[in-house]
Amino acid sequence: MTEPQPALAPTELERDLRRMARRLALTRMLGASAAALGLPGLARAGDAAAVGACIALPEETAGPYPANGGGPTSNAANVLASSGVVRSDLRSSFGGAGGTAQGVPLQLTIKLVDVSAGCAPLPGRAVYLWHCTRDGGYSLYTRELRDENFLRGVQVSDAHGQISFQTIFPGCYPGRYPHLHLEVYPTADGAPRYDRKYLTSQLALPQDACGAVYGETRGYESSLQAYARISLEKDGIFSDNSPAEIAAQTVVMKGSPGHGYVGRAIVGMLG
Repeated sequence: MTEPQPALAPTELERDLRRMARRLALTRMLGASAAALGLPGLARAGDAAAVGACIALPEETAGPYPANGGGPTSNAANVLASSGVVRSDLRSSFGGAGGTAQGVPLQLTIKLVDVSAGCAPLPGRAVYLWHCTRDGGYSLYTRELRDENFLRGVQVSDAHGQISFQTIFPGCYPGRYPHLHLEVYPTADGAPRYDRKYLTSQLALPQDACGAVYGETRGYESSLQAYARISLEKDGIFSDNSPAEIAAQTVVMKGSPGHGYVGRAIVGMLG
């Protein structure tokens, strides 16, 4: 008979995710109870998905800079296994690194919905978001950024399927239209693992905001040059998608380069 192996102690990241999942479960329970009793204030109705937005986002490549423990590259640390990656503010590095990414502020809200259930919200999913700096570099990969891990982080969707990140407006680099990367994971089994992901996709930034940020903001000069040579139609990722998919992948934004932007995206999934 094989001797049973001792259980592995949970990592700090796993404990963070479990604590967040427990808080979200309690919030859902209280909200359901309040709704059943007709009490105002405790239960907030989820906003309806926009007409035409209830489609599944296409599966996209994670690209060469995911730092997720798998995928096409493995020459960087697995940031998903790092303590401190569960956070809403992505602008500074964590875990001993001390850099802070500069750029136009962006407050991004993502809502996860189940397209097979009329765009019902999907609570309790872990979303890993990452993107480039204002001049097109990626932490952990670009030579001068290999000791930094900013502009990467994980949040868990609340009872309304929503998560929020505070970050910067990403830059543009040669060959790619401005974008953000995301992956969706379960949380029940602890820390996100590349082999258990539900979805890998990308979000496009709106053209008017890109033109304003790159054209009016100091520090985005190289992004302006790259942006002048690219479009959604020329991009090797987004150009393969239908107009409806492109519309669903494009972040809706309000704001200005001087005051920052507030963005919102609906991420449709099959359950």
